[in-house]
Formats: sequence, C-alpha cells, structure tokens
Amino acid sequence: MGEPVTSRELDLGLRQLGIAPGAVVLVHSSLRSFGRLEGGARTAVQALLNLLGEAGTLVVPTFHHTFFWGGPQQVWDREQTPSYMGLISETARTWPGARRSCHAPHPLTAIGAHAADLAGRHNTSDYAFDSPFYRLLELDAWVLLMGVDFNVCTLLHLVEELAEVPYRQWAELSGTVVIDGQSSFRTFPFLRRYPGVENDFLRCGRELEQQGLAQVVRVGQSTLRALRVRQLCDYALRRLRQDPLFLVSAETRKEAGRYLPRWGELQEEQVHRQLPVHHSPHPLGERLAQKLHIPRPSRLQAQVRNCWETSDGLVLEELRLQGGIHPLVPALLAYPQNRTGPLPTVLCLHGTGENWQWLMEEPLSVDGVRLRGWARELARQGYATLALTQYAHPPRPEPWDWSWSNSLPVFGHTSMGRLVSDALLALDFLCTRPEVDASRLAVAGFSLGGIVSFYSAIVDPRIAACAAFCGGVGTIRHLLREGTPTFHSAYYYPHGLLADGLDHAQLVPALAPRPLLLCAATEDPGMPLAGVEVFAEAARQQYRAQGAEQRFDLLIETGGHAMTLAGLEHFCTFLATQLPALQP
Repeated sequence: MGEPVTSRELDLGLRQLGIAPGAVVLVHSSLRSFGRLEGGARTAVQALLNLLGEAGTLVVPTFHHTFFWGGPQQVWDREQTPSYMGLISETARTWPGARRSCHAPHPLTAIGAHAADLAGRHNTSDYAFDSPFYRLLELDAWVLLMGVDFNVCTLLHLVEELAEVPYRQWAELSGTVVIDGQSSFRTFPFLRRYPGVENDFLRCGRELEQQGLAQVVRVGQSTLRALRVRQLCDYALRRLRQDPLFLVSAETRKEAGRYLPRWGELQEEQVHRQLPVHHSPHPLGERLAQKLHIPRPSRLQAQVRNCWETSDGLVLEELRLQGGIHPLVPALLAYPQNRTGPLPTVLCLHGTGENWQWLMEEPLSVDGVRLRGWARELARQGYATLALTQYAHPPRPEPWDWSWSNSLPVFGHTSMGRLVSDALLALDFLCTRPEVDASRLAVAGFSLGGIVSFYSAIVDPRIAACAAFCGGVGTIRHLLREGTPTFHSAYYYPHGLLADGLDHAQLVPALAPRPLLLCAATEDPGMPLAGVEVFAEAARQQYRAQGAEQRFDLLIETGGHAMTLAGLEHFCTFLATQLPALQP
C-alpha cells in the first residue's frame, strides 16, 4: 500500500493552495483518496484547523440523504443523525465546538469564527439568499475538494437555484426535525431535477482549471483542488446565461431540453397581452413612452416568498412581483428594523450580468468594476430599498442572452420598454407599502440599471430623484461617433430615438427640476466624455432656467466603466441634501 501520508505532508500541500489563515473553507473530501493518511480523519480535520487558525472557519457538508426519500415519517436529529459525506465530514461534525445548521436536507457543520453565523441560519430552501451556502459567497470563502472531483461540488447547486434552471422543478420534502431535543414537523422546498436529467459538473471544473481559477496540488494519491466560492458561482452563472444546460450531462441534454421555455411561443404570448402603453404627463415623457412602447403594469400582485430579520439591523422580504408584461419579476425589499414611520426609498437597478442578490449582499464590497451590497448599505443608512432582477437575467423566463432584443421590434416592442415597465411595476408596489414614503422615491442604477433609471425618471413623475452610475447617459450621437457602440447590447438602441429628437440631452426638460446625479468616468467606452459634457451643459441650462441649478450634479471619476465606493458616498450626500427631510 506504500508509505502513509504524514500530517506534515498534508500541511504542506494545503498551504500550497494559497488558502491563508483566517479564511473560511467549505471542504468536500474523501479520506480513502490519500491511500493511507497517518492518523486518519482526525489528522485531516486538525490539519485544516491548523491552516485556518483561530480566526478561520472550517465548513463541511453533513448531509443525510435518506431525508430526501424517506417520506413524511422520516426523522432527522441535528445532534444525533450522522453525516453520510465521509469520515472527514463525520469527524468534523463531532469535533469540540462544532455547530451544525438546522436545514435537514442539506445541513452544514462549521468550526471556528463564523460557525455560529453559518449554523444559526434558518433558511427554508436549500440555497436561498439567507442560507449558509449563500453566506459562504458573501464571506469570500474557499471551496476545497480533497480527493473528489467537481461532481460533488454542492455550490453548483446554489447556482442552479439562483437561476431556477428549467430542468428542475420545485418539490417538497417533509419529515420530523429534532433540534436540541425538540421535535417539529417541517416541510422544505427543494428544486429537484426532472426524471431522466442528470448533472455533470466536470466540464465546469475543467474550464475553471484551464482559466487558472482553481489551484491544484497532489498529496499522496489524492488531488486537492481549491478556488474561491465567488469565482466558482459567478463563472457558472455567467456560463448558464450563455447555455441554460451548461451543468447538464451530455447524455441527458436532449431530455433536459424538453423543459426549456418555448421562446417563440412565450414571446408571442407576451406581446399579445392587452396591456396599454404607459402615458406620461410631460410631452417629452409621453413621446419617449410611446417610442419605447412601455407596457403599463396592471393588476399588481406581490408574493412574499420569505421574510426575516438580519444581524445588521434590517428586515428583508424576498418578493415576486406580477402585473406587468412579464410573469416573473424577482425582487428584495430591505428596511431598518427600528423604523418609526414611512421612509425615503430607493429603487436600485443592477448592471448587466448581475441580479438583486448582488445589490443586497452583506457586507458592502468592491468586485472588479462593480459594487456588491450597495442597496443593502443604503438600507443600513436608514432608507427603504428595493432591488430587482432585471429583464433577461436568471431566473427570469425570457432568454438570458438578449436575443429577444433583436426580434421584439417586429412586434412593435422594445427591450428598453420592458426594462422600464418593470421599474414602473416596482414603483407601483412601493407605493402600497407602509414602510415607504411615496413622496420621496428615488431610482438609481449602474450601467444597464443607470440608463433604465434615467428613462424611468423621464416618463414617471413619481420618481423624485434619479442617479445613473456609468449608465450610458450622455448622447447617443457621441457614443456612435466617438465611443464603442458594441459596448451596449441591442436594448440600448430603440428604433428612431435620434430621428425623433429623443437623445438624452433633449429629454432633460421632462426630468428637471427633479434632482439628477450623473456619475461618469474618464475612460468609459460606453459613455464618452464628450457626450457627457454636452449632456451636462444642456442639463445646467435647463435647471438654471427653472431656478434649480443646484439640483443637477455631475461626478466624473478617473478610470473606466465602474461603480465605486466614492460614487456611492457621493450619491448618499446627494440624496440627503436634495430631497426634503431625506437625512436618516
């Protein structure tokens, strides 16, 4: 059988992966993969704890899969039911100080600094926003595969639930759950694959390794792979946008394809819905609403999927809004637990490739050119905030690749009109909420969300203030002449805007004197500075003519297309000074 792997050899191998002390690490493991490990599973757990130190956190899956198939008579005991995920997992479950979560189908066990946070979550579905799995993403955790391949990487199921992939359907798992000796009958929603459909995560793993996102080392006979949870999830979600069956095995893709939406039928069904075009009281706003063919939402319905209080002092409500042209508009509402009356409120719109989860993460963090958690940060400062997942982004039922942008014009519709329609539906919802001061509604967005914010404010006077962060607001003429037109997808170019005199600077009279903040950058390929300057001069003239010059604000930062911490701070000051009594 050869010489056993020593604890020192395992320590050295783990350190080669780049995981530093203080990290949070989710470990999938196979003790047998090492051949022989001196000291067995206890050596593996101790080596991981030594690597992470007192400030770090070791997390292992401690699933007991019989809960899936045992029926209503099944029993899961958090303290007694063993892990079926291998000896290393079971050893960690019983380690001194270990904490196990309460979710019977997919419990995790954690040891270390974040153990109480992770194990104390009471999520209903397996990978919901309030689950320990999503918290791993927020904590910038690592996933470590010790002697196992990517097919056991549970976090890819998190991506499938975020996207609500069409080859899975919601089911219910029920049974008795015992926590600290107290029994209760529980039902958990579970996104189950349709019969005949199987996952294959190896392709995703190969691509991650080829792009250098996963680190690989050998220890004895075992292969160890490690990468950041955020990189894993963002990459897989991006690939799902390109191919909704990316995580399905080649052998079952045909079967899984049966459950893909019938895009043509869905599109025709939507365009033939009898929704009138939105009317705006301002003549310019009315012209824009007709040009964009903005469907006016009706019969508002709001389904509350989940509601909980958070450790950072907020109430979060996960919602599905209905009543517009789209059957599914996912959203999250956030407001302070200690509110004493209606609050100034911000509708927050994300950029391309993001979703409401990006905007509502905790803590606020910089991720390349994007900010994660900025809508939640505003809520912590005393505002109510609503973040949407916008048109053509998972889990919405329309195609995620903007392909409808090319075909909607033949029906007289536009993608931009649909994006704005969803924003109007969100405003309708906000006006029904007791937490919201409907006289102090603002809208703000980055990139895609920025241009949608601008157009929404043009057509809807309920919006009392608007902010666009690198949102392509300037002039379309200058973008076509001096910028990079292909930086924007087809949604940005509705037919006839320039021909009908509806370039951005020409629309300002419909917004003034309401406060407007424009955040631009010196090197933004989708928003040339020459166009920004033309827009700014037109805005200053219009606001000056109405005695409100101070209500237009322009921030130009050095750099490229990005939403920055400085921009968010500027926005907070803008809100507090521009709208009466807006200071929390």
